[in-house]
Amino acid sequence: MKKLILLMITVMLILSGCSYDIDPDKKDDGKKDIPETTVVRMALNDAGHIFNSIAESQGYLEEEGIKVEYVRVSTDAEVFEGIRNGTIDIASNSGTNLPLQEISSGLDLTIFGGYLLSGCMPIFARVETPWNGIEDLIGKTMACEPNMYAITGPLLDMGFDPLTQINWYDPEDQLDRIEAVRNGEADFALVGTALNYEVINDPQLKILTYADDVLPAYSCCRAEALTSWVNANPNTVKALLRAWIRAWEYYDTHHEETVKATARQINLDEIVVRSYLDNPRFDLNADPMRKSVKRAWDYMERLGLLDEEAKQIRIDDHINIDLYKAALDECQERYGNDNSKFYEKLQAQYARNNQ
Repeated sequence: MKKLILLMITVMLILSGCSYDIDPDKKDDGKKDIPETTVVRMALNDAGHIFNSIAESQGYLEEEGIKVEYVRVSTDAEVFEGIRNGTIDIASNSGTNLPLQEISSGLDLTIFGGYLLSGCMPIFARVETPWNGIEDLIGKTMACEPNMYAITGPLLDMGFDPLTQINWYDPEDQLDRIEAVRNGEADFALVGTALNYEVINDPQLKILTYADDVLPAYSCCRAEALTSWVNANPNTVKALLRAWIRAWEYYDTHHEETVKATARQINLDEIVVRSYLDNPRFDLNADPMRKSVKRAWDYMERLGLLDEEAKQIRIDDHINIDLYKAALDECQERYGNDNSKFYEKLQAQYARNNQ
């Protein structure tokens, strides 16, 4: 009789689609939020995306039930055009200044996470050039975009008007900035992280400082998408952020593996990748970092780099910190026992930079 009852219970469970876990120590993975879309189209430039390459190689994206498709881009203009026309869902390698300018011009974007808090963006000159600090830029020619608030913001705080007191030279190709310093067309220049190797290995040039040394935690690259897309896909966003947070933890403990995975993703020699991955200023960070974003918005508004309509925009309405916090809490609950200090660090950072 007991065997018959057990058989009947088993059949009922199978027919009802239920499952019965006979292992009381097995953890419930807590996955209740099904992603609204299984494919996320992300803009990708030559710098690659370390979080996502790790999330792919370690199977985190697959576990979350999503796939990231890369949309290759050469310029930031292509990125935001793709977001406008619907061929790109998210961007994360286009800085903070550019999405903020897009928001000020009427593009309804939401910043929901991050990629780089600071990168290896060198400020450099010819080897014979003296250097006392960023005030040396005043009255000189700087090969850089003037909306680089990591430089212009601190100069503004020092009492300068950097937009008028510096001669700005901003060619579309950043390699031309390097050439401009070489040939004397510009006194100083700043280039992106991906060109760090070019500057380091040029005998005519020397790095004077880095953007992060001028403005710590300047918010290099935030992750953003159309507000309508974020609102329509909150579970997808959380799934992506969970995968990135786990990749962040992996990055913290597997540096060599990360170098190799990044080199494969962007098809570059490891020595080039190491020129920035081995630099302590290279600070990967998936947190929205609302305070840093708001500081950038304030600098750009004071510098007159935002559209006139920006005065009517409340930038807090374009920063979603809740999805990241939910993803972080879920990761800590599921994986925190394996690396409790890492998740405690992230929770403390969130509290400092978003409340």
